[in-house]
Amino acid sequence: MKKLLLIVAVITAFSFVSCKKDRTCTCTDTEAGSSVSTTSVITYNKSMKGDARQKCMSYTEQDGSKRDCKLK
Repeated sequence: MKKLLLIVAVITAFSFVSCKKDRTCTCTDTEAGSSVSTTSVITYNKSMKGDARQKCMSYTEQDGSKRDCKLK
């Protein structure tokens, strides 16, 4: 019984540990009225996946170009 309790406690502890690692956000910009596109890569160091995804999706340009960002 004690071993079972210990195993459950260890599994529970691991489930609360956040998985922080380097995440990469790749954005492709297409200028309005043009077919010219550029790609930029942003790295978020030691980030949780949800936080990095939120930052990646909120990354936008103000100059009217279309931006498509994906977290990898």
